[in-house]
Amino acid sequence: MKVLPMNKFVGAIAKLIDGSYPFAVFFYPREKEPELVLQQKTSVRKLNSLNDLNNNKGFVFAPFFISNNHPLIIIDPDIHIKGYQSIASLQNSILSDKPSPPCHIKTAHRDISKADYIKLLNKSIDEIKAGAFDKVIISRTISANISGEMTMGDLFVKLKEKLDSAFVYLVSLPGMGVWLGGTPELLLAKTNGAYHTVSLAGTVSLNEGGHGIEWPAKMKMEQQIVTDFLADSLKSFRIENYSQTGPLTECAGNVAHLKTIFEFSGSKIDAQIIPFIEAAHPGPSICGFPKEAAREYILKNESHQREYYCGFLGNWRMGDELRLFINIRCMKILPGRAVIYVGGGITSGSIPEGEWDETEHKAKPLLSVIKNKT
Repeated sequence: MKVLPMNKFVGAIAKLIDGSYPFAVFFYPREKEPELVLQQKTSVRKLNSLNDLNNNKGFVFAPFFISNNHPLIIIDPDIHIKGYQSIASLQNSILSDKPSPPCHIKTAHRDISKADYIKLLNKSIDEIKAGAFDKVIISRTISANISGEMTMGDLFVKLKEKLDSAFVYLVSLPGMGVWLGGTPELLLAKTNGAYHTVSLAGTVSLNEGGHGIEWPAKMKMEQQIVTDFLADSLKSFRIENYSQTGPLTECAGNVAHLKTIFEFSGSKIDAQIIPFIEAAHPGPSICGFPKEAAREYILKNESHQREYYCGFLGNWRMGDELRLFINIRCMKILPGRAVIYVGGGITSGSIPEGEWDETEHKAKPLLSVIKNKT
């Protein structure tokens, strides 16, 4: 794309961020043009449960755990357009100079230390060996300053360059904050009347080999737990005739994952989409297994609130489509700073030092973007 139109696009994003309208701008995986969903009512629409999504459509932004502080959000598609040029042209039409309401996000944030994170990992491994659960995802945050010359539009475009195969997004909720991310993990999509979902787990740095990776047994076990969970979820909805492909190696920036793809007819869950999502999310790839025991442990033991990390987001019935992604590889934007969320799957075979290194690798693309490094 030419520099001038790109500058106009980045300028439009900056003006949107400063404005009073909730919006989401995003790239689907490997798509070359961004889409924008903008709500022309200034108040952020907060829902109390997934059931409230019934009879709604728009861009959904769901937290890991719905609460008064972190509600389920849907952005009404008053404007839904695609393309750099179309989005840039908003500067000359509906964009208001009215400033957004003040953001009430606390700027103070303390990241867990390496010693405390490893201590929590050791505790978690002990709990697994004692039979509390089979797997649990333990996350942490990494806070860093944003390079002074970078605007939100710049960060969004740069992240797309880094993670072209991911769902790359920027969500702005006036008075609530801004989130940016590039997730490789699909929750659920419907195309041409059929659904597909994936199990994604196990992570290695691509510095260790790329497509010829010899996957360790621990990571194969991680991925199998997620795959079995999804297969059981399908069977619980009496979906027996599904296709299953994998596990395959999926590259996502500087790391690779194991992925298994499920495809199935929509006839048995079209009317049960919300119960199906409630059953499948949060799954073992972002929470643990069994789900309820792992989630309770996470909420009790992690030193930070996940907020919208490990929730889900995307197209909720706009254009008769459903394309939802799990919100990993993401960050919350604070004034001049970003809080990056990363985590790893802990099993009885986990090595704490290696799990710390895994989170470091996962954070690298996001850190390189906010620090404006290649």
